[in-house]
Amino acid sequence: MKILARLMLVFALVTTVLAQQPEKGPTDQPQKKDSTAHDSAPSDNVYKLVFVVFELQDGKRTNQRDYMMMAKSSGHPASIRIGTRVPIYAEEKKMQYVDAGLDIRCFVGDVAGGRVLADCEIGVSSFIQAEQAGGSANVAPSAPVLRSTRTNSSSLLVLGKPTLIATVDDVNSTKRMQIEVTATKVD
Repeated sequence: MKILARLMLVFALVTTVLAQQPEKGPTDQPQKKDSTAHDSAPSDNVYKLVFVVFELQDGKRTNQRDYMMMAKSSGHPASIRIGTRVPIYAEEKKMQYVDAGLDIRCFVGDVAGGRVLADCEIGVSSFIQAEQAGGSANVAPSAPVLRSTRTNSSSLLVLGKPTLIATVDDVNSTKRMQIEVTATKVD
C-alpha cells in the first residue's frame, strides 16, 4: 500500500510539473535544414541602381541625366546628393542657405523571383530664370525663386529591366520629368 501511495504521489508531482510547462509549438521544434529554403536572417545582397532622369518638352525628350549608386538590402539607405548651397537674405543682415539640386535616397529589399523592392525619395530643385518668373529677361527678380519637385515611390523592380517609377508634370509649363531605374544584382 505504501508503494502504491508513493507511486501516486510521484505521478501527481510529475503531472503537475508537466502541466506547468508551456506546450511546444512548431517554432520550438528543431528545424530541419532544407537546401532549397532561404534563411530567415536578412540578406546583405548588393544592387547597382541606375537612375535615368528624362526631361520632356511637348512630349519630346530634351535632356537626360544618368546617376548610379550601390545599395545593400540590409535596410540602410543609399543616397546621392548633388547640389549648390545658395545664400539668400530672409531678413536684413540675416543670411540663410538654400539647397538646390538633386537628392536621391533609396532603400532596397530582396523579393523572390529575381525582383527587388525599391523605396525611393527623389527631390529635384532649381532656380527659375527671370523670364519664367513673369519678368523680362533683363530684369532679375529681387529674390531667387526656387522650383522643386519631390516624389516618394515604392516600386517592384525586375532585375536588369528599366522601370518607370515616377512621372511629374511641371505645373507652369508643358515640361515633364520621368524617372526610370534599373537594378542589377552585384555578385
